Amino acid sequence: MTKSRNDIDFSQVESDTKIKGCLLKHLGENTAVFALITSYIPAKISPTKVARAQIGLIEELGMEDAIAEIKENDIDRLYLLINTFGGGVSSSFKIARALRENFSDITVFIPHIAASGGTLIALTGNKIVMGDMSSISPIDVQIQRSGNTFSVNAMMRSFHTLNEMFKDVSENDAPYPWKAMADKLDPVEFQEWVDTSRLMERHAAEILQHPKSSLKSKTKTIVGALSRNYPTHQYTITYEEAKPILGDDVCFKNSCKEYGEIWKTMKLWLRQYIMQESGTHIIRYLTPEKLIQDENTNIKGDSEDV
Repeated sequence: MTKSRNDIDFSQVESDTKIKGCLLKHLGENTAVFALITSYIPAKISPTKVARAQIGLIEELGMEDAIAEIKENDIDRLYLLINTFGGGVSSSFKIARALRENFSDITVFIPHIAASGGTLIALTGNKIVMGDMSSISPIDVQIQRSGNTFSVNAMMRSFHTLNEMFKDVSENDAPYPWKAMADKLDPVEFQEWVDTSRLMERHAAEILQHPKSSLKSKTKTIVGALSRNYPTHQYTITYEEAKPILGDDVCFKNSCKEYGEIWKTMKLWLRQYIMQESGTHIIRYLTPEKLIQDENTNIKGDSEDV
């Protein structure tokens, strides 16, 4: 039977038997697990067009549904697997805020990448676990202009460069190329860049300053570093670079003994979906109650077969 619009599942309880078996070893009665995964295989929507996952409305709805179901079991601790290239500023902030509001203790696992809006979501972690191939990214905002995507920081740097060029030169004496570049800069558009950049910094600060955050004292350092200190939005921030920024709240997989085994499970979970064709993020979750119910069902089924 075809589902109605109201019955569409934007998130699902994890059903893979092997993954559930591995997760069962790590979950206490007050801990749930959550996965937000972008696949590296985009959905093909026509012979010439594909849809790539970006954090947006569907991810908002999926995360909201999953959080609501997890909280029905009065769970306050979360293991969060993130693999994403990011997406909308507003959607990323709302997801991060919802996670931070609903869980007092969040451990974030980044087996591969949590970029842009994904980095903002990762900042909800009371502990962030990274490995050899893990990376986060700057949180400078990207803007569409003339069909291309540019970093707001790059646009602002170009303005300041022109300003330096013109500060000691009269308009009449300025070389034509400088004038041509200056004429292309709309002051209203420039102000929009500034305001958008400040908005992302404000969102990050709100997440970091949340009463449940363990990064409150580092807010200024983290926001400044991630929003302004890197030359390009594509910059790869590895564990070694993240450590001076985030301090003891980020740890390497081998140095976090309590997370060593679950790290392996998170990698397995990621690989389950990373090459599955999808135009949206894959959202999966599990609660200890659900795992125990499934285990009891399996035991009951086995005994009936004997």
